Amino acid sequence: MNWKATVLLVLIAVGAAVVVYINPFEKTEEKGDDPPWFYQVSFDDVNSIDVSHLDNQVSFHRPERHTWVFDDPAGIPPDHFRWGGIVLLLSGPQTKRDFSTVRAVIDDPAEYGLDAPQLIVEVGLTANRNISFRLGDATADGSFNYAQVTGFPQLFLIAKSWGDVLGRLADEPPIPKWFVKREFSEIDEVNVFLGDDGDEEGAVLRIQKEDGEWVARNLAIDDENRPLDADKFAEFYPYMVGPPEVLVEIPRNEDRDYTRWGIEDNGPSIEIRFRGTTERGTSFIDGVLFRMGDKTDDGRHYYATSASDAVINAVLRLDAKWTEMMYSLLEDTPYGDISGSVLGTNTKPTG
Repeated sequence: MNWKATVLLVLIAVGAAVVVYINPFEKTEEKGDDPPWFYQVSFDDVNSIDVSHLDNQVSFHRPERHTWVFDDPAGIPPDHFRWGGIVLLLSGPQTKRDFSTVRAVIDDPAEYGLDAPQLIVEVGLTANRNISFRLGDATADGSFNYAQVTGFPQLFLIAKSWGDVLGRLADEPPIPKWFVKREFSEIDEVNVFLGDDGDEEGAVLRIQKEDGEWVARNLAIDDENRPLDADKFAEFYPYMVGPPEVLVEIPRNEDRDYTRWGIEDNGPSIEIRFRGTTERGTSFIDGVLFRMGDKTDDGRHYYATSASDAVINAVLRLDAKWTEMMYSLLEDTPYGDISGSVLGTNTKPTG
């Protein structure tokens, strides 16, 4: 075989390989357009949120960067675990399909439940701007809701789960546990700790229900639970449910240092434990632990923070009378098996 024939065969082989690799006859799927955005705003531009779902309504605003609070109850920060991701969620969802290609204008809002929408959300933005949208009926398969941005004719499909999360804000506002008002019947246990004294561990009083009766144990000196005097303990019932007044000194303490308010890691604390229920209906014991600090200058409150898994917590002011009544439980526990007990004296049962 001469060299010309060899070169010709090599070129034919290379050409065949290129055709196989590229395969110009293979059918390729045309890439469709990305789903359109219902609306889209910058995360940092959102400074107020108002949600109305059926008969319920709730609103929030941002007084400082990264700090969100309720409008009512005024100044209370939303629960960290419920609130996380809400602002990002409201910066704009992508949609399933834009109906504007079929009809430029929604001729009859009632056809999609948009004449009396189930959900209305108003998002306030910087520079006095705002955007409002509404969600109407669900689609036949229940996966989406018809939606419209107020002032615009386009019709969108929005994932139902997106609307469910926003609707729950109004139906079950994300009130932090430390602000929720409870009934005495819900309380299962109270723990009072006066803080460590130097190198010595401080005393802890645990009061709990046992077979339907209230008992107490000072863990420093009592070997077992002891009954409480029912009549004397009854005056503490209103205090067992938590402080009657909780004010917010700072909604978000960025530097996480609470010592300026007298709040120390091993300082005094008051814990209230109560029955809780998960979203699936499972019962469990929940609780709020207040880490206590100094008394305010006006003498009406004590500084505190709620110990939680949140990285950053609020600094609170708790009612002074409530705080001192809870401290007094440890200092003068109303045991029922002796005439009285005072911290530091012999409080063992008589007889």
